[in-house]
Amino acid sequence: MKPLSTATEIRARPVTNCYLCGARGGHLYDGLSDRLYNAPGTWSFNRCSNPGCGLVWLDPMPLEEDLPLAYRDYFTHKDKAVGQRGIGRIIMHSVYRALLWGTGLAHQRAKLRSLYLRGTPPGRLLEVGCGDGSQLAGLRAMGWEVEGQEVDTAAAERARAQYGLRVHLGTLQEAGLPDAVFDVVAMSHVIEHVRDPVALLKECHRILKPGGVLIAVTSNINSLGHQRFRMDWLPLDPPRHLHLFSPTTLQQVAVLATFAEQECWTTAASAQFIAEASWDIKRTGRHKIGVRPGFGLGIQTLLFQFRAMAVHAVRKDSGEECVLKAVK
Repeated sequence: MKPLSTATEIRARPVTNCYLCGARGGHLYDGLSDRLYNAPGTWSFNRCSNPGCGLVWLDPMPLEEDLPLAYRDYFTHKDKAVGQRGIGRIIMHSVYRALLWGTGLAHQRAKLRSLYLRGTPPGRLLEVGCGDGSQLAGLRAMGWEVEGQEVDTAAAERARAQYGLRVHLGTLQEAGLPDAVFDVVAMSHVIEHVRDPVALLKECHRILKPGGVLIAVTSNINSLGHQRFRMDWLPLDPPRHLHLFSPTTLQQVAVLATFAEQECWTTAASAQFIAEASWDIKRTGRHKIGVRPGFGLGIQTLLFQFRAMAVHAVRKDSGEECVLKAVK
């Protein structure tokens, strides 16, 4: 990431047409502020008017040279926050663990944390946008030979210092990696931050071995959470999230990036955490990343989690996150 500007405002340019299909966008939300890190500016989202597309994007969109201002206080720069403690939370945690295992939710979350790579013979893996390295360290513990790429200097330094990871600083294109060297390229909640997602996936395609796999996880604009919370939905995250995808639009990016095979599904595994933050935003206009709710809201969000799982069993595109698996 480039050095932070000394400016106090983020300059932006209008983006009126859809990145994927070129159709005109219609206003979805207006007048949103940064609810997480107090980046300056007021932001809006458009939705593509083409019913076969439906991509959602930030309009206006920050200029590339000013975008680092949106990440000045980003969570990957800091130690994890600690939630509330007390007898109520201890009781809830015990019940919660029993429910996780009894309903299969623990298994779903484990698959998501492993980026659906459990059972895949380990090889050479690159994580794009590895942040502070915590997820990449987990993949290394599974036996993968790992490297990371990160544009944020502070996050990359934490990944190196805390986990001893090899991290390429700069964009994936700037890393200059050789052709066809990775068995897997993975990214979790990265593609929505990118101005040109097709170009990013084309570069992933280039560095993958023949038959290599891309795994990309991102928030799902068609989710139950978005339907419930609308403009208070956490994953809108202006001005850092530039594009918001559905399974259809995420798979279309992989098609345009020339992957031979693509499949995309959704998961409701993280519905509870999305609901916790979204309720915070709805009630207070803000959310502090890493701080868990009190007993009452914890029960409410747990109920939302099980509702999301029930809806997902019937409507497979309703999960909070899209998962793309594409094969070179």
